[in-house]
Amino acid sequence: QPPPIRLGMRLIKGLSETAGKRISAAQRERAFSDVADLRQRASLDRNHLEALAAADALTSISGHRYQSHWQTMALEDHRPLLSDDSRLRHHHDDEVVLPAPGLPEEVIADYQSTGLTLRAHPLALLRHQRPFDQCRRQTELETLGNHRFVRVAGLVTCRQRPGTASGVVFLTLEDETGNINVIVWPAIQERYRQSLMTAQLLLIKGTVESREGVVHVIAGTLEDCSDHLAALTVQSRDFH
Repeated sequence: QPPPIRLGMRLIKGLSETAGKRISAAQRERAFSDVADLRQRASLDRNHLEALAAADALTSISGHRYQSHWQTMALEDHRPLLSDDSRLRHHHDDEVVLPAPGLPEEVIADYQSTGLTLRAHPLALLRHQRPFDQCRRQTELETLGNHRFVRVAGLVTCRQRPGTASGVVFLTLEDETGNINVIVWPAIQERYRQSLMTAQLLLIKGTVESREGVVHVIAGTLEDCSDHLAALTVQSRDFH
């Protein structure tokens, strides 16, 4: 079994550095017993707690992501004059037990809150659907041979336009098996500028070029497939 990966709180969108330091300091004293204990001892407001819940950082004290959101909303407003912290807690006996989110919902929420996921890659979840079932994986490209037509798809992780590259844009797409290097010539850039500049998920039709063990895809067309990422969460359950 691979060693666990520990992610820092600096990755959590909406959580300030000072709040993160207060959490770390309080946790070094003793473990948090529940969400209310965390809020009081680390002096967190509701926005901080919602950011932590969104990032699935409260699992050990509240359960899955949906349950964390529910418990955060159930806390009473902070009243600094109260010395008894029991007033800050909600009644666990009356707590609603929510269904856990599915894997697609977890993956999308991870990307929205921290910019990455340690669960399944979005392409792995979309691979059985059209048009992604017609796309080659990164690990397959080297076996195709030079100048072969190919379809590839992936999350856009890097866009580069070096000043010494005569206007060429270099894209890096990430699928569930690795990074795909894509070359976009100026004429293609003009034709597909919107997709090139704004897409989160791109499908590229082009040709494979392999030189000295380095494989690129020369883009012929670019298709923005970002809406498929949102579609992953269409079947998520509401818990208002």
